[in-house]
Amino acid sequence: MTISIGNVVKQSAKFNVVSAVSLLLQIPNQLIIGMFLVPEEYGVISFVLLWKLYGGLVNPGMLSASQREIPYLMGKNEKERLLRVQNISISSDLVYSILPFLVILCASLFYSNQLIRVGLILTAISFLSERFVNYWVTINFIKQNFTVVAVGKLIRSILSPVIIIISIYWLGIYAVLIAPLVCIIFMGIYYLRKGPIGYHFQFEWTEVIRLIKIGFIFSLSGVIFYIYRMSDRTIIAAFLSLHDLGLFAFAMGFIMFGMSFLGDFGRVLEPILWEHSGKIKNPEDSFSDTKRMAVYMSLITAIIIPLVQVGYDVVVKLLVQKYIESIPLFFILSNMLYLASISTFPNIILNSLVVNKQAFVTGIYAIGVGINIVLDLLVIHLGYGIRGIAFVTIVSQGLVTFVSYFIARKYMIRQKKGFSLFLVQITFPFMISVLFSVFHGFLSATTLNSWLFCIISMGSQIFIWSVVIAVPYRNYFHRDKVINFAKELYGLGTAKIRRKLKTV
Repeated sequence: MTISIGNVVKQSAKFNVVSAVSLLLQIPNQLIIGMFLVPEEYGVISFVLLWKLYGGLVNPGMLSASQREIPYLMGKNEKERLLRVQNISISSDLVYSILPFLVILCASLFYSNQLIRVGLILTAISFLSERFVNYWVTINFIKQNFTVVAVGKLIRSILSPVIIIISIYWLGIYAVLIAPLVCIIFMGIYYLRKGPIGYHFQFEWTEVIRLIKIGFIFSLSGVIFYIYRMSDRTIIAAFLSLHDLGLFAFAMGFIMFGMSFLGDFGRVLEPILWEHSGKIKNPEDSFSDTKRMAVYMSLITAIIIPLVQVGYDVVVKLLVQKYIESIPLFFILSNMLYLASISTFPNIILNSLVVNKQAFVTGIYAIGVGINIVLDLLVIHLGYGIRGIAFVTIVSQGLVTFVSYFIARKYMIRQKKGFSLFLVQITFPFMISVLFSVFHGFLSATTLNSWLFCIISMGSQIFIWSVVIAVPYRNYFHRDKVINFAKELYGLGTAKIRRKLKTV
């Protein structure tokens, strides 16, 4: 029994479309907010959102534990136990959520600034409402009702900027504060109609304690991961200039969007793979499909990296020349697209109920945070600035990624020699993307105009990647495999696909 890569790609593509639509709407939305609000009001929005962010980050993790168990129980076809875990995890998390709600609400009483006070009250109500609706979002997602969740995200992506754009002229800052609450109301109505989960309040202390013991590690892992992603910018803000921080944040903003875009594949794969593990008798056979997925992901992300480097260089030099200094940073940081995407597979395996080594994942990232912070401080002391920090970010993520593979190796590949060959297969494309990063850094520093730079690079990329796919990775792109992938992706018959390929 194998997992359909085509199905995972097709389902993740739904969320890719939503992400693209959201990005396109956020650009005019942010411009309009900037037109109507003064910096102080924008600061108020950022301030109250921090309360909401930290209220969500700190939690006992009951729901996180159930997110791992429910797909596994689906695979085992244990419907009664599944419903029990679902209802108890939601009920206990809802009871806990009253605490951060009250903290945010009470905090509003300690501020004399009316905007902050009202903002915190609205944020508290929005926090609790969003928490409740997100139970339906989460359960539908882990039960693989991906179309329902994608449509729900699309509704929210469209509705929020529309509300702000329509009402900001009359309501000002309150339009931005009220929009999330209005969106949640519509989202709640949508999920009650399209994504019912059969929930009723159920509370059992013994089960709650069991879920907390499991989920706390997942919750802690989320906090550490957030620190890991923000540590570089925090250190730049503390030790370097605002100019440096602006350059780094500008380049990293595009990287974060790309990582989220590519990460949709992993987010969709997770519940599918965990359900699959519940159907397999031998735990060591549960994740054998991840090997070929990792090879494909390494190739795809390695091909994407030099492409986005060229795009960034051309766009920045033509449209936003004040950020030209960020181009070398982007050439370095763009390699995160490979390292973050490829780490998906060992993390899913180690966090699964079958393997149950989520503490290792948390520990690896905690060590990664420590290494990242120490090396960041060192490169600043040595005078390497933000380029040094960008390099450290790549190195620390690389260490985290490959240590994760080493721990998960026996669940992906049984033979030691096979694992060594596998590491070569997934790292070789990355080495090529690193060489392109160096090559692009050299070209960008010359007097070549942007279009000539683009032509030279694209010609080199087409030639090199064609050779790579045709020679060392030809078995992964065999005609039959291409046909099977297209069949999985489009649900077409094999004969029809062969006819389509012949016409190409």
